[in-house]
Amino acid sequence: MSQQLSLRVAYQEGGADRWLEAPEDVLAVFEFGRSPLDATDPRHVTVALPQLDEPRRVEVWRCDGPIKSGTWDRLRFAQGERLTMGHIALDLRGPGSIREASRDAYDILQSYLRQSPHQWPLKIWNYIPGINQGSGDEEQYRQFCLGRADAVLIDPGDLPPLPAATAIGTAPDEPALQVYFLAGALPGLDVENPRQVSAWRYPRRYGPRSPLFSRGTILTLNGSRQFLISGTASVVGHQTHHENQVANQLRESLRNVHSLLDEGHRLMGDARAQLDGDGILKVYIRDPADYELTRRTLEAEAPAAIPRIYLQGDICRENLLTEIDGIVGCAPVTEHL
Repeated sequence: MSQQLSLRVAYQEGGADRWLEAPEDVLAVFEFGRSPLDATDPRHVTVALPQLDEPRRVEVWRCDGPIKSGTWDRLRFAQGERLTMGHIALDLRGPGSIREASRDAYDILQSYLRQSPHQWPLKIWNYIPGINQGSGDEEQYRQFCLGRADAVLIDPGDLPPLPAATAIGTAPDEPALQVYFLAGALPGLDVENPRQVSAWRYPRRYGPRSPLFSRGTILTLNGSRQFLISGTASVVGHQTHHENQVANQLRESLRNVHSLLDEGHRLMGDARAQLDGDGILKVYIRDPADYELTRRTLEAEAPAAIPRIYLQGDICRENLLTEIDGIVGCAPVTEHL
């Protein structure tokens, strides 16, 4: 892709320190396998999901600078010319529930955006300790969804209430709820997948409050477009497909990704997202024993050009074994904003 992307994303070998020493255009460096409470630099985001593949890498976000970083309430941020990364890690070891922590995180997020020059959330990542623990409506993920809905306080109706998002479970003994996000100077275009029921329209069987996110969001900035793909699993309509079959679940997830990209092309008209070297994929795997089969399946089904990383994490439903998200580039647009 010839145009300069607004957000340049890549997996890089080595530690986070060398990238944090280059502040002119480094918006964020994500390091896997460490509690989010370990981070000290606002641009350094530690994520409590172990990497399953080798070599060890960090995820680096770069954008037009100069980069300004700091703290606001309990949020750390890094701000470029037209994009912001924000990171919230709330310690769960004191009094209070996951519902209260979720509400607090989204209250902080929304309050920060209201006073930011980049007020439009484009994608939100949520990493939730013991996501499937608890029975029925007491499950951690359902309680997280309640807290998020408490903070958002809107009836979504026919419109997505929030942009693209990912929600993955970290280890039950991880002490922190983690929420980080990308926000922009302009709103994104939210996209739904024709193969799936919109998440905010899920029936009651999945919890007292439905998840509030879009299946994907298209960022258009500086004459380029990028597709931010939500966590995408083996769900057709609203039901899980291929229970206990990790390879088939991954293939179904990829069918959903391609369906979402096709819908984005329909909406954009003159551009199509591409799984190529300008993007990245994250593959979340519940059971590390499934790593090799998952890796072989993805190598057979997805273009080798797009970098990918494999992380151990629980999926929001106990009968889901794997999930994919990513950031991919689109064909150039001629208009400059």
